[in-house]
Formats: sequence, structure tokens, C-alpha cells
Amino acid sequence: MLRDLLGERYAGGGEPRRLAELADEVSAAFGRRVRPDLPADVVKAFGQAGIKVSSTRRWELESLDHPAVKPLIEYKKLYRIMVAHGWSWLQDWVRDGRFRPEFLAGGTVTGRWVTNGGGALQIPKVIRRAVVADPGWRLVVADADQMEPRVLAAISRDPGLMEVAGRETDLYQSVSDRAFSGDRAQAKLAVLGAVYGQTSGDGLKNLAALRRRFPRAVAYVDEAARAGEEGRLVRTWLGRTCPPAARTTDDAVEEAGIPLAEEEADAARQWVPGHSSADARARGRFTRNFVVQGSAADWTLLLLAALRQAVRDMAAELVFFQHDEVIVHCPEEEAESVVTAIREAAELAGRLTFGQTPVRFPFTTAVVECYADAK
Repeated sequence: MLRDLLGERYAGGGEPRRLAELADEVSAAFGRRVRPDLPADVVKAFGQAGIKVSSTRRWELESLDHPAVKPLIEYKKLYRIMVAHGWSWLQDWVRDGRFRPEFLAGGTVTGRWVTNGGGALQIPKVIRRAVVADPGWRLVVADADQMEPRVLAAISRDPGLMEVAGRETDLYQSVSDRAFSGDRAQAKLAVLGAVYGQTSGDGLKNLAALRRRFPRAVAYVDEAARAGEEGRLVRTWLGRTCPPAARTTDDAVEEAGIPLAEEEADAARQWVPGHSSADARARGRFTRNFVVQGSAADWTLLLLAALRQAVRDMAAELVFFQHDEVIVHCPEEEAESVVTAIREAAELAGRLTFGQTPVRFPFTTAVVECYADAK
């Protein structure tokens, strides 16, 4: 697959053929030699061509009218594949036909999993083409539907949101029908804004609409944010405690030997008494998110335990997990049993974690031979 995408490798460790060709196209478009892997060189080349750009991000490049744009975007896409999942990655992380990352269960402050190298939690779709079931076997790929808002419904005990989350239908559409005149996109922005702390601009307006319909849910994350801003601790539903505010998160986590997931790092800069209001708000955003993400991690650990128990007498094997997705490798004839096991494990984990609530945790499930065909 790498040869198809990147072309043959040249002796001496140079760029593979396709990247070298695209680099030549970029240079020809600028009329001088340009290193497309060096953003500063690309920005300078555009400047010399009379085009001012601040970065080489795709959205900015696509707005430009210049012959270098198309080969440059293609080069950047393939270069990322080569660096993150190219031949060096294969040499380091793949043995005997298997990808062997090092997982650390509950490795972040919220309890989410991490990997020590290999990028196992961020496998791009193009690389998923390489993930195939053994002959006569299938991959059962199950993706939890709208996990965070369902968890928020369960921990806040908001009657309206629990009613919506009690259906195995599109939760965002149901919320939009109640509070956003059927605008699903606005409803999704509002719910995720409440969880992640987008409370300015349109986020503030959306949050107000959400608060009118689901007051207990919004109040729950508001109180978590307020606790963080005041330097207090918050906890997940099963009692995982956030890092203390007496020092920075980075210091506390480093001393505890617990790494932060990349997406948590910026939000987890914690407030220390005497620091700026911006620092307090940042900690508030972190604690707002912590109670939801951490409680989702509580549920997930019980889901995996229940699923392992359900398939223990089968040939099926649990081979992959990330925040809201699980993959089971099984003989073709066991596939439907595995789909049922995943659904029942999700319901059992919901009851064990949150008690008796109407909230359901459905999965979108696909039975495929190749991981890339699941979505």
C-alpha cells in the first residue's frame, strides 16, 4: 500500500518517487527550488510570488489561486503518511503481520487510554486499508453513538436529556427537534459546547437554548467548571479525582507518572490562586470536560470487562479499542453473536456505572473484512 501511495524508495534514504515528483512540481510552479516539507520555505515562496499567507494549513492553501497549491496539498498529505505510518513505522511497530502498539489503560487524568508510541489511537482511514481479517474471519467494528451527551444525561439525571438519550436514535437530531427547530448542526454544537466549554459567541447563544430545555444537564457541567475556576476538585461518576489546583497540571501529572492525552493537554492547564482569570477559565473548561470524559472512561472500562466475559467461550478476540470504538476479530459464523455481545455489554456497563436510568448506549456496528470499510 505504501508503494502504491508513495512510489518506490530510492537508495540512500531519499524521498520516495511520488513525493519527489510532487516536490518538483511545487518548485516548478514557483520557478525556484522550494522544500514543501518546510512551512517557512513555502510561506516565503508564496510571499515572493505576491501572495501573503500565514501558514501552510490546508484550509488556507485551498483559498489561493496558484499552480503550486494542488501538488503542495497532495505532497503534505502523503508526507504525513510517510512520517507517521511509513516504512520506519512498520519497522518499529509491526511484527509478524501484526501492529503491536503499547497501550496504557486508564493512562490519562480522565481515565482514557493512551499509547506509548505507534499512534494506535489515531489511525487514518487510508492506513485502515491495511487492517484485514484473517481468511474466514471478520472484523466487528462497533462505534458508540454520541457517547458524551449520553453520559452527561446519565450523570446529570436531567429528565429531558435522559428521555432523549433513552432512544437508540440520533441524539443530536432529537435535541435539535426540541430546542433548535430541527437544526441538527446547531444542536450538536450546543451539546459539545456545553461539554467542552465553548461559551462565547454563538456558543453562548446555543448554550442558553440548551439550558432552557435541559437545565439540570447544563447546570451539572456549569458547576464542574465553577469548581475548577475556584480551585476545587471534581470527580467522575465513579470517583476518579481530577488533579489538584495547588500547582500546574503538568507538574502534578508528571510527578504522578500519568501522561496527558494530546487533546486534554491545553485544557488541563490549571489555575493556581493568584493566577489570571484566563488561567481560571482554562481550568474551568478542563474540569467541565473532566466530569463527562472521565465518567465515559468509567463506563468504557466496565464495557470492556463485560465484553471480554461475553466472548470468553468464543474464538473471538478483542483486538483494538479507542475512546468510542471497539474492534473484535472473530470467525465469520460468530459475527452476529459478537454484535449481540457488544450491545448487551454496553447495556450492562450502563447499569453498573450509572445505576437504573433510561439512558441507552447504542453502537453503530459493521461486520467487515477490512477496517476501512467500516465507515
